Amino acid sequence: MTQPKLIPVAPAKACKLLNLGGTVLVSAEFEGRTDMMPASWNMPLDYDKGAVVIDSTHYTRPLMDNAKYFALGVAGEGILSELLYLGSVSKHDEPEKLEKSGMKFFKVPGYEMPLAEGCSAWVILEKLPEPEMAAKYDLFLGRVVAAWANADAWKDDGWNFEEAPAALRPTYYTQGGHFYIMGEAKNVVPTGE
Repeated sequence: MTQPKLIPVAPAKACKLLNLGGTVLVSAEFEGRTDMMPASWNMPLDYDKGAVVIDSTHYTRPLMDNAKYFALGVAGEGILSELLYLGSVSKHDEPEKLEKSGMKFFKVPGYEMPLAEGCSAWVILEKLPEPEMAAKYDLFLGRVVAAWANADAWKDDGWNFEEAPAALRPTYYTQGGHFYIMGEAKNVVPTGE
């Protein structure tokens, strides 16, 4: 895999990248320590804001608690094995978790957290100062400061999975290594008066 072709998406339109509801890869960096893990509990919070739940037992959590920024990558079908590894192995137990995952990473200028190749989109969020939400609900809120879509899955300011490689279709994790993949697209005209 080579670094994906990134199409910038305005922060005010980043909700389009996250409204699919699939599994994301959360990455954070603090004082030179980095981690990445999958999260199914994520969502857009507003046009330019997002939210994700990170349990306090994860290695990523203290990074999220202390970092100014975190990133969400919309995971594609082509990286399921690597994604499952990142969710099954803790950096508490395996310090070389990222290196051993098989995932390929890249960084964008100005941010130190790794981003995963094989995603259909990436969003960098500035953490909002809501420590009580993190403490009580494990919930992190962020304001989008930068966002990109994979050029192979984005066309005319929207998703184009009909023409994109199958490897970029968003994933939905249920349990025990079982995933669903975004399926067929349908255009619908409203009924009624």
